[in-house]
Amino acid sequence: MSIDAIAAIGAPSLSEAPASVIPMPSAHFGAAIEQGLLSTNSALQAADQNVRVLASGQEIATHDVMISLEEARMQLMLLSEVRNRVVEAYQELSRMQL
Repeated sequence: MSIDAIAAIGAPSLSEAPASVIPMPSAHFGAAIEQGLLSTNSALQAADQNVRVLASGQEIATHDVMISLEEARMQLMLLSEVRNRVVEAYQELSRMQL
């Protein structure tokens, strides 16, 4: 009876992974930030519109309103965390001795 090595049946290496799995960096950091700002702004506007519809008494599912609010909150939290990290990096660079 032959026992094969576990490595022979392991997961494919990173070079063999499909392109959709490997995250590709954005060409420009500014473009990625701009896209994040636009995405967050549209999510906040959609959530605000859903709240206004609900408050006016029109028919809208409450869970849809809550989902849009939570999506907007999560995007805003991510955006503020990215901003905090960028500010920290800038402060660290400004403290460097040349």
